[in-house]
Amino acid sequence: MKQFVTTTCVFPPQYPSEVILDRLAATGYTALDMGLDYCVGEGRLLDGDNWRERVVALRQKADAMGVTYTHSHAPGNAGNRSEAQMRAFEAASLLGARYIVVHPIHEVEGTIIPSAAEFIRINREATLPLLPIAERLGLTILSENILWGASIHPKNIVDLVKAVDSPRFGWCFDTGHANCYGITPSILRELDVVPLSLHIQDTHGPGYGDEHLLPGDGNIDWKEFLHILRDVGYKGELVLEAHHQSYDAPDEEKDAILTELLHRAEKMLAYYQSLW
Repeated sequence: MKQFVTTTCVFPPQYPSEVILDRLAATGYTALDMGLDYCVGEGRLLDGDNWRERVVALRQKADAMGVTYTHSHAPGNAGNRSEAQMRAFEAASLLGARYIVVHPIHEVEGTIIPSAAEFIRINREATLPLLPIAERLGLTILSENILWGASIHPKNIVDLVKAVDSPRFGWCFDTGHANCYGITPSILRELDVVPLSLHIQDTHGPGYGDEHLLPGDGNIDWKEFLHILRDVGYKGELVLEAHHQSYDAPDEEKDAILTELLHRAEKMLAYYQSLW
């Protein structure tokens, strides 16, 4: 593992993508996870007839600054076929991202899917048509453990990955989502598919909600987590999705929060590298 990555969602959607790039680069980040779910809406990156030109210009700007977009996050879920989602897939490719996270379908007609078997069946059927798109664009689609019904447990996400059985489909382990339900990172030792990516965020556990805090501001044991990653052979990047504190802060306080996140990420990466 050579680097850590932060989501661009540390800034609210009204911040232009070019401004976010400038701010994160100035703080010291060199690899980004593009929150394309925040780029939907009037005047945003994926809006208008010239959206491709804007995405290409953003990529060129990032290249000139020595910043790479390695990951991305799509709007909608695996069953969504909106124009915005299709634009997000293409935008991720244009930006040079290798991965695009797409949330699994967790409900049908407003009813949460409680059954693991039904969850896997529905999401497999929804994912298969996305695979040729991912292949054409050079992307790997990642599902992730989220917060409702059968989507909560990482085992169901792993079983979905095995059911889809494609090199263009894997999974992302969200530490905070799991912790909301008392599922600790030790679950990774029980699963037979290693995640291709992570969403690193802290929470205080059951009853506190999906807090997306800086690592160390909740109750997850991060040193134990890094040992577990080493034990299961995780070779991907440390992808930070600790965005709520910066997102909610006044503009003049955001850079200080992002600097603190950067310092914590540097320490985590150095510790992880020392374990090998």
